[in-house]
Amino acid sequence: MIFLACCHTIVIDERKGTYNAASPDELALVNAAKQFGYEFKGTDDAANLLIYDKIEDKTLKYRLMNICEFNSTRKRMSVIVKDPQGRLILMCKGADSVILERLSQASREGEVLSKTQEYVDLYAEEGLRTLFLAEKIIDEATYEEWNAEAEAAKLEIHNRDEAVAAVDEKIETDLELIGSTAIEDRL
Repeated sequence: MIFLACCHTIVIDERKGTYNAASPDELALVNAAKQFGYEFKGTDDAANLLIYDKIEDKTLKYRLMNICEFNSTRKRMSVIVKDPQGRLILMCKGADSVILERLSQASREGEVLSKTQEYVDLYAEEGLRTLFLAEKIIDEATYEEWNAEAEAAKLEIHNRDEAVAAVDEKIETDLELIGSTAIEDRL
């Protein structure tokens, strides 16, 4: 649930106290995390995502380091956060086929994938929209090298979107599958 409370681009409308989401799916996932005890409360001045843990009755701070944006070509989005223990974690959610090809060998061969795929297939048969959720711990040196490339790509004058996507592709590898989601299409 912490994953769902962190991996999004939602902002809070301070006047109304409501979430503003880029998509109804993103809104549904953050609301699901809230229902299960992990409420996204916004960000502070230091770019920390504030997650209220109802079970422990405390606010957790996840430092938002980067966002790898969703688009229809990528069919996924990622955030890189620094957790309260100081670990750098890439959290990636997206279409099962897209995430599958980015999983580590161990994750592709593991029981989590086969069990998750069973559930996703059942959800899809019911007409639900599904996503795979995957993550990985990133060491500081790897992050620093990748982040320098990411910053340079954002400054490109020509083909900026392609340059950013190419750099994002480099970090979104060797992921561990942690689960899936299924959302009813109410449109």
